[in-house]
Amino acid sequence: MKEHLVITGASGLVGRALLRNYLSRGCPVIALSRKPPVLPDLAPACLPLLSWHWGDVSLPGLGLDPATYVEVCDKARMVFHLAARTDFKDGTAASYLPVNLEGVKHVLALAREAQAPLHHVSTAFVCGDWPGEFQEGDLDLGQHFRNGYEESKFLGESFLHGVMAAASAPVPITIHRPGIVVERNPSAGSGKTFGPFLFLDAVARLRDSAGAKGVAEPPTLRVQGNRAAHLPLVFDDAVAEALVRLAANPESAGRVFQLVAPQEVGNSLLEDAFNEAFGQPAARFAGDEEFNGRPANPLDALLARKTTPYAAYLDLSVHFTRSNLDAIAGAEMLPTPNQAELALAFKAFLAARSQRSQQGRT
Repeated sequence: MKEHLVITGASGLVGRALLRNYLSRGCPVIALSRKPPVLPDLAPACLPLLSWHWGDVSLPGLGLDPATYVEVCDKARMVFHLAARTDFKDGTAASYLPVNLEGVKHVLALAREAQAPLHHVSTAFVCGDWPGEFQEGDLDLGQHFRNGYEESKFLGESFLHGVMAAASAPVPITIHRPGIVVERNPSAGSGKTFGPFLFLDAVARLRDSAGAKGVAEPPTLRVQGNRAAHLPLVFDDAVAEALVRLAANPESAGRVFQLVAPQEVGNSLLEDAFNEAFGQPAARFAGDEEFNGRPANPLDALLARKTTPYAAYLDLSVHFTRSNLDAIAGAEMLPTPNQAELALAFKAFLAARSQRSQQGRT
C-alpha cells in the first residue's frame, strides 16, 4: 500500500510548512527541491519519515535518475506541486515558463505514472489586475498581468483546467490558490521573499544607514500606496493546514480552492502592525496627492526603488471568494491575520535580522 506524500518545492515557504504539518502527523514524505528543506524546529522523531531528493521540475522526470523516479512513483499516494519561480523580475512570462508551465506538465506526468491525485498550488493572483470579485470558477476574464510570474501561473493553471475538462483526466486534480503568504515564524532570510518582510527589511536597512550617519531620529518613510486598499494575507501554517484538510477529503477532487482569509487585511492595519514592530512610526502609506504636494525625499525615493516590483499590489480592490473552501473545510479555516499576530511575526523578523547582523560583526 502506498503511504508517501510527494511535495515539490519542499524548501519553499509553503513547502516547509506543509512538510512540517505532515511529518508531525507521522506521515512519510518524499521532498523534491533544488536544495534541502531547512526545518530547525522539527522533532528528531520525525526525521526518519522524511526523504529528500534533488529535483528540478523544469526537467523531464524532474531531473531524477530513472531508478529514483520509479521509486518515487511506486511510493507516492498523493502529489503536491508547489515548486515555482516566484520572483517578479521579468514583465513577461517567457522566462518563467520552463518552471511554471513545463514544470506543471512534468509533475502531472509523475502523478499519472504514480496514479496519485495531484494537488497543484497556484496563486490567487491568476486574477491579474481584475478589480472586482474573483470567484473560484473564474480564470480568464480578460485580465492583464502585473508581471511574468502572474501570467505564467495563469498559463500553468489554464493547462490543468484543460486536462480536467478532458473526458478522462489521467488522475484527480485539485487546484489551490493561496493569497499572499506570510511566514509566522520568520528567519533573517525572509526579507528576500515577497511580502511584508521585504518592506520591513528595506525600511530597516534605510534606518540603519541613517543611524550610521548620525541621524538620531530617522524620519518616517513614505510608501506610495492606498491606505484604504487591502491585501489577501494568510499565514504559512494556516495554508498548510488547509491543504492537509482539503487533501484528506475526496470531495475536493476536481475543485478550485482560493486559500484566502474571510476578510482581506486592510493596508491601514498592516501599517499599524508594521510600526508596532519597530516600536515607533517607521513607515506609512501615502497617496499620489501627498507626493504631488511634497515630492519624495531621498529616503522615500530609495525605498521606492528597492520595492518597485511590489508597488502595484498596494492599491488592490479585488475580493476573492472562498465558497468551496467554506463548504469542504469550514468557515474557520484560514482565519484572517490580526494586528497582534502580524506585529509578532514582524518583530520576530526584525529580531532575527538584528541577531544576524550582530553575528556578522563578531
